[in-house]
Amino acid sequence: MLKAYAASIDAALRNCVAVAIHSFQTVELSPTTGYIEGEVLLIDGSRLVFFEFLRQREQSLEREKYRYHYMDANNQLIFRYDNAPHHLEVSTFPHHKHISTGVIESTEPHFAVILAEVEKAALGLP
Repeated sequence: MLKAYAASIDAALRNCVAVAIHSFQTVELSPTTGYIEGEVLLIDGSRLVFFEFLRQREQSLEREKYRYHYMDANNQLIFRYDNAPHHLEVSTFPHHKHISTGVIESTEPHFAVILAEVEKAALGLP
């Protein structure tokens, strides 16, 4: 299941017109756990660094931990989605999104949704 999921991430990255270069690795820690981490350089010089810790449970693959950190060409934060359990005040705890003005609510995002958000920003689309 982990390999198929990694293949879907690779396909999404290859089909994203705003991606200039990308790299990621998949590490299988056991038959049911592993992680994917990577970095994406976009055509406008911005960067997305991501990490997902995954666990297979019966017929599903769950992301126990995740982080999607998006920065501009000067390495300044644009946004970061994560589920680190440190913002108890957010109603969607532990899921939240960091933006330049603070922390806001967020549902658990999926890689394809994050990539679409990053692609729009890199292409200057609303």
